[in-house]
Amino acid sequence: MKMKKKFLIGFLLIFASILSACQSNWEVTVHGGDGTGGLIDKETVSFYIEKSQEEIETVQLGQLFYDIGYTLIDEVSFITENQSAVTYTWDNIGETTMISAAGEITLGDGTKLQPDEIGITPSDLLSTIKYSIMDISPTVSEALGLPAFSESAGQVIYKAEVEHAVLILLDGTQYQVLSDMANAGELPFFEENVNNQRGITVYPSISTSGSAAFLTGLPPRENGVFGYGYRTTESKTLFDLAVQEGKSVVAVEGSSLPFNLRNAETILSGDRDGNGFSDDNVYENAMDVIQSGMPDLLYIHFHEIDDMGHTYGPDSSEYAFAIERVDQYLSGIYDALPQSVLIMIFADHGMHTTQEGGNHGALIADDLIIPIVILEK
Repeated sequence: MKMKKKFLIGFLLIFASILSACQSNWEVTVHGGDGTGGLIDKETVSFYIEKSQEEIETVQLGQLFYDIGYTLIDEVSFITENQSAVTYTWDNIGETTMISAAGEITLGDGTKLQPDEIGITPSDLLSTIKYSIMDISPTVSEALGLPAFSESAGQVIYKAEVEHAVLILLDGTQYQVLSDMANAGELPFFEENVNNQRGITVYPSISTSGSAAFLTGLPPRENGVFGYGYRTTESKTLFDLAVQEGKSVVAVEGSSLPFNLRNAETILSGDRDGNGFSDDNVYENAMDVIQSGMPDLLYIHFHEIDDMGHTYGPDSSEYAFAIERVDQYLSGIYDALPQSVLIMIFADHGMHTTQEGGNHGALIADDLIIPIVILEK
C-alpha cells in the first residue's frame, strides 16, 4: 500500500510539473492580410529581456512584430479565445504597447490583453519604400571596389565605379518633414540636387541599431546591436573592409561618439565656438578633411536635427531650422568634393511628436521611414 501511495504522489508531482510547464510555455499566432505570419512565444520575449542592458520585465510588442517580418503597420487586432477582436491603429499604440514573458500585453492606457491571435493589416506605405538602411554599405563597397558583403541583408542599389565615397548621416531626420520642406522651396540643396527617396531603418529605430545596420548591412538580430547600451558590433563593417583593402577612412563626429567606428580615423568636433551647436563645427572639420586630402571613404555625422527633435519636436521651428542649416552645409560639402565621388545622405531613424517634444525608437512610420539620397559627382 505504501508503495502505491508513493507511486501516486510521484505521479501527481510529475503531472503537476508538466502541467505547469505547459501553462508557462505559451504562444500567440500572428497573421497578416497578405498571407504572412508567424508566432510570438515565451522564448522570444525572454530572449530580449535577457539581452537588455537594463533590468526590464516587458518588451515592446513591435520588437516581436519586426522579428516576424512586419515593419510598417496600419492596424492590429487582438483576438481572444471566444473570437472577439479589439482593433487599434498601430501607430497610436505602437510606442507604449508591451508584452511580458507570461504573454500578457499591456497598452499605454493600462489595458491588459492575453490574446490567442493577433491580426495585422500592413500599411500601404510599404509600396513606397525604395531602399533600406542596410543597402548603404553593400552599395558603397561595390562602388569602391571592395569585397562584397556576402552575408548582408542589404542590396546594391546604385551601380558606380568611383575613387571616393562620402556617407552623410542626418541624425533623427523624419522623411516627411524633410520632403515637405524641400517641396516648399525651403531647402535649396535638396530641391535642386537631390532625389529624396523613402527608405526604411531597422528596429529599434535608434542611433546604435541604425549605425550597426548601415555599417554591416545586417539587421540587429544578426549584428548583435539589439538596442540601447550596445555601442559596438563584432560583425565586419564597411570601415573594416576598407582598411583591410588599404583604403583610408575618416569619420567626422559631433560632441561624442554614439557608436564605435572601428578602423576609422575619428575627429570629434564638439561645440568649439560655444554657440550651443556642434553641426557648424562638424561642417568645418569635414571641409578641412576634404580640402587637405580627400580620403577614400569619408563619414560625416550631423547631430543637431535629432537634438532639436528631442527637445522641441519634429513639428517645431527649431527642428526645421536645424534641417535648413544642414542643407547649407551639404551644399558647401558637395561643391568642395572632387570628382569621382559617390555620396549617400541618409538618416539613422526618424522622429515622432510627444507631449515633451519628440522621440524615436518605436515600430511606427515616423520613426522607421528615413530619407536615403544617392548622388554621384
